[in-house]
Amino acid sequence: MAKPGLVKTDFDALTFKLNGLAMQVHNELKPGDAEKFYQRRLAELCLDSGLAVEVEKRVEVCIGEKQIGYLILDLWIEESLVVECKSFSHSLGQDEVGQVLTYLAATGTAIGMLYNFGRRSLEFKRILAPKDVQEWQQSLYRYIHKSPGMKLPPLTGKSGSASPVPPIRFKSINGKPIYIEVPSPSGAAIRLSVSKSAYAEAGVSIDAGNRAVGLMKDAVKSTYNSAVLAGIGSFGGLYDASVMKAMKSPVLVASTDGVGTKVKLAASVGRYRGIGRDIVNHCINDILVQGARPIFFMDYFAASRLNPSQTAEVVSGIAEVCKEAGMALLGGETAEMPGVYQQNEFDLAGTIVGVLEREDILPRKNLQAGDVLIGLTSSGPHTNGYSLIRKIFADTPLDTIFPELGGSLADALLAPHRSYLSILYSVLPHIKALAHITGGGFIENIPRVLPENLSAKIHLGSWPVPPLWNLIQQKGNISIDEMYRVFNMGIGMIAIVDQPHAAEIQKRILEPTFIIGELVKGEQKVLLF
Repeated sequence: MAKPGLVKTDFDALTFKLNGLAMQVHNELKPGDAEKFYQRRLAELCLDSGLAVEVEKRVEVCIGEKQIGYLILDLWIEESLVVECKSFSHSLGQDEVGQVLTYLAATGTAIGMLYNFGRRSLEFKRILAPKDVQEWQQSLYRYIHKSPGMKLPPLTGKSGSASPVPPIRFKSINGKPIYIEVPSPSGAAIRLSVSKSAYAEAGVSIDAGNRAVGLMKDAVKSTYNSAVLAGIGSFGGLYDASVMKAMKSPVLVASTDGVGTKVKLAASVGRYRGIGRDIVNHCINDILVQGARPIFFMDYFAASRLNPSQTAEVVSGIAEVCKEAGMALLGGETAEMPGVYQQNEFDLAGTIVGVLEREDILPRKNLQAGDVLIGLTSSGPHTNGYSLIRKIFADTPLDTIFPELGGSLADALLAPHRSYLSILYSVLPHIKALAHITGGGFIENIPRVLPENLSAKIHLGSWPVPPLWNLIQQKGNISIDEMYRVFNMGIGMIAIVDQPHAAEIQKRILEPTFIIGELVKGEQKVLLF
């Protein structure tokens, strides 16, 4: 064991923060309470300070394939730190140190903190992972919780010689089996060997997934608010629904979508953060058209083989947008699936949940002929039409500079999907309907918000179509009707409003907008003029 301060580790900032919280617990509760009260209060303070905490984390203990029992860690902090809490009137001794050493060996982790809240002054020890620690096996047997009917094999024979004890196997925190020979042939108490799992042999790296989670953790946690009760590292995200108590008749709105084949272009040039922004903004816009504000998001990232830095870059882009929108990135999944995805390819999808009052659901029932369509500009193709775009530009290097685009083809095609939440949410009470122009372009998306007796008349030329669309149309030899069926043509969102109020609403939207058409009697169609 190293004395505090003598050995620098990657966990010094974490243990320093934890020591401060433990001191607060000791000051609040004073000596004399049961151990569990100190443990629970320390867990509460850790959660309040943004640390991930699991209370009474179990680690299975097996001999051969038979589970003989389990160890219980008081606290498991940030998926990397073992914490053991005591409430003794006497000083911490070797037994308690041996207990933490046992937990470190069993979890394969580097550091543990041992606290004694039972004395006048808080007592603590920082304990580093064991290498050769005598009497370690007795510590294991002392602190193991045996399963019903299980017996522990003797560590030594009647004469004191070593018994043929099979290797003890732990189901460690990160899923890798850890084998411990007791006693080891060298005479030391421990010999650790981590096997290459069958999973790894099949081409799946648990380590890569863990590294990806470690790299993205700070970005994800930056989106948390007081309503997040459990996020990254949990089996399921927990969100405090009591935040909706103040609403009269709250309605939850949920949507799931993906980025499509835009991911192939992003992968080909190594640009990943924008893809993360794409998926969140797409989903925000999808529930905005029903009048909802987002409350949390969950993502799914899958690849043939996980590249931790690539995965973290995507999720960091996701987290950035979640933070901008004031919603939590509550959780997600990273999956490595060789054989399902081609080498160096990945896919991304996301689920969003939002809320609104029932009386504010869009579209409203009072749509009528004469209502006008206000168009808001897009930032590019957003997340749609990329299968056709990739075909059209298959023979064009993405770093090709097109003067009319003001930069490279990659810059134009990979511009992130924009969100309309911040500029439209305040004017939603004055809007009758919103149409998000995604897959299906104008032709398929506008009718989704229209009653059966109305159509939308679009005035071509009523807004400046960006040069990218002219380039796509000319190079791909695509008809006008097809362009408006596949692409957004520079308009990413359409608001339908009363004609008398249109000019006032345009003033309240803090960016240039365009009157691009109106509703007419019809059969739920889009008419291009």
